[in-house]
Amino acid sequence: MKIQQQGAVAVKRELPTMRQSFQRMHMVIILVSLLFSGLSLSALSMYVLRSYAENNIQLVATSVSYSARTAVLENDAATADSILREIGARTEFAAGRIYRADQQLLASWQAPGQTARSGVSAMVASWLFPQPVSAPVMHQQQEVGRVWINGDASRVLHYLWQALLWLGGSLLLTAMLAFYLAYRMQAGIVQGLQNIATVTHDVRRRRAFSQRVPAASIAELDKLSGDFNSLLEELDQWQRHLKHENDSLTHQTLHDGLTGLPNRKAFEQQLQSLLNDPQTRQQVSVLFIDGDRFKQINDRYGHAAGDHVLMVTAERLRARLRNGDLVARLGGDEFAVLLSTAQQEEQVAQVARDIIEAMRPPISLPEGIQVVQSLSVGVALAKNHSSPEALIAQADAAMYHIKELGGGWFLSPSWWGQERQGVPPPEAAASFNR
Repeated sequence: MKIQQQGAVAVKRELPTMRQSFQRMHMVIILVSLLFSGLSLSALSMYVLRSYAENNIQLVATSVSYSARTAVLENDAATADSILREIGARTEFAAGRIYRADQQLLASWQAPGQTARSGVSAMVASWLFPQPVSAPVMHQQQEVGRVWINGDASRVLHYLWQALLWLGGSLLLTAMLAFYLAYRMQAGIVQGLQNIATVTHDVRRRRAFSQRVPAASIAELDKLSGDFNSLLEELDQWQRHLKHENDSLTHQTLHDGLTGLPNRKAFEQQLQSLLNDPQTRQQVSVLFIDGDRFKQINDRYGHAAGDHVLMVTAERLRARLRNGDLVARLGGDEFAVLLSTAQQEEQVAQVARDIIEAMRPPISLPEGIQVVQSLSVGVALAKNHSSPEALIAQADAAMYHIKELGGGWFLSPSWWGQERQGVPPPEAAASFNR
């Protein structure tokens, strides 16, 4: 079954374009119209030409009978022969004979150069003049003789070929004009539809809803283009609205609603990204920050005051950091700072000191009361940690250690938390500052 389907796909022919379809259709219409018109005009011309030839040869026979009346009455063969020759030279009939009343041949004449015709000429000649035309020679209302005339198709054939050439040229010119007009007409239709198709394909492929279809020169296509542009406008607005909603949801997912800082998830994602890069992981440091006696502010002044203290803390932390560093609120009064370009431990220590210093000025509550919110900062370097969780846990442990000592900041040694659990040795504890 699959083989048959693949074969069916393989033999699928390429579909013609709309322009090609229009050209073929117009070509067929033009050819059929010209063929019908050409055959009709040719038949009409042949019919008119035959009627003209019959009437003309009949007039010639009548003219000969009238001119030869005296020669027939006088039985003058020479005069009758001269009449046939003279009229034959003027009117170009093929042959003529004059008979007396007793059916005796008085005179005959044949045009010089008359030969047996063949092919189309013979067919046309036999169709134009199937038999000789006769006219009586009358005298005092009595038939005294009879004239027989054979028509000559040479001149008629000449006229016929000229007429056919003229007709063919006219039909060719008509075909060219019709094809040009059809091309002009189809150009407007094809261009309008092609504009719609191009924009539709681009919108489907690139979701470029901001594109618009140009105006068309045909009313129906112009209306279709306008409706399509209106639909694109609605889709564009819907896409912008959807993007805004997605951006808003993404921002809410990765940011804290109170302070606007990145949340724990965003912080861990950024930390994981830095640790995955061997070129940056050696310069990464994490500062785990917790407020001292923050619960007392909530209990004494209310949660609104506590929220105000958290927002001011977030602003001061942002103001103390360098471009490229990240500060996040992990929850409650816990914050974290991610340093991505700390070359030496002293640089990390300086950031910790700046954070402690930033919180020394009192914070004015909305009621006018001033409170002091100090911080405890635990610092950990990423040199010897393989995961974001381990690095954060190390910084968290360092923060709790310095908080137990009364607050300040503490830079955890790289081996702290691995060989010994609990309080670090005296040389490490010397790194804290109150």
